[in-house]
Amino acid sequence: MTLSKEIKAAIFVLSTIFLFIFGFNFLKGSSILDKQKTVYAVYDEVDGLLVGANVMINGLSIGNVTDLNFLPNSTKIVVTLKIKDKINFSSNSSATIYETGVLGGLAIAIEPIFQQGMIVKSGDTLNSNIRPGLTELINRQIEPLQRKLESTLTSADSIFSGASYVLNKETQNDIKESLNTLTSAVKAINNSSLIIEKTLTEKNNSIDNIESITANLSNVSKELNDFGLANVLSNLEKSVDGINLIVTNLNSNNSSLGKLISNDEVYNNLNLSIENINLLINDIKTNPKKYVHFSVFGRK
Repeated sequence: MTLSKEIKAAIFVLSTIFLFIFGFNFLKGSSILDKQKTVYAVYDEVDGLLVGANVMINGLSIGNVTDLNFLPNSTKIVVTLKIKDKINFSSNSSATIYETGVLGGLAIAIEPIFQQGMIVKSGDTLNSNIRPGLTELINRQIEPLQRKLESTLTSADSIFSGASYVLNKETQNDIKESLNTLTSAVKAINNSSLIIEKTLTEKNNSIDNIESITANLSNVSKELNDFGLANVLSNLEKSVDGINLIVTNLNSNNSSLGKLISNDEVYNNLNLSIENINLLINDIKTNPKKYVHFSVFGRK
């Protein structure tokens, strides 16, 4: 039996549609070949949860979100979940919306509870929770700081307003003058400290010089002591005593030299004797034969 072209085209289209549905569900983590059950979870808000988001247990995908809609006559949101039928946890388990990462979007994590006789089946409603994401945690941490910052800014604004009211132009001028005076005082203190430092330096140099002179005098004194200055002074004292004794004897009439010096008669006699001696010498020189007799042959 041959198939017409129309039947072949219909089979091709149906096959393509089936493969597309199969591939689409496979990519979403479900399969039309697997038996599934549909459960629900009700949330006050879903924080941007989308259809097709994964349903996970311990990080393993067991299904996906197939529908998001409002409850009749309410603002609560019903989330429809299709999960694998072979997962047998209790209907008292929780479905928690959580953030998979900064850029990963949202997913639902099943927090399973296993109880005998209470296996979840299609049409059951799970408990719902929302786990804070990174952005919400940061906002929770920043919110107290924001309130404190706002309070601080309000206080600072009040302080500046009060300061502006108190610090009128006259007060500002007084503060400027006080600051100028304080600056001048600090400069004067700096100059004084420089002068004191210079004086102390010069004083230290003078003290060093005095210590050097004292050390030199000590060395000279030591050298003089080593040289025997005491003995020299003792001998000099004895010599002075001897000279004083000689001078005393010269001034006394008891010594010959003293009589010679102090007695005019002795001086005159001595002077007369010297004159006679000179006359005798001159006469001897003039008339030597008168005093000396000799012969060539030995006779006088």
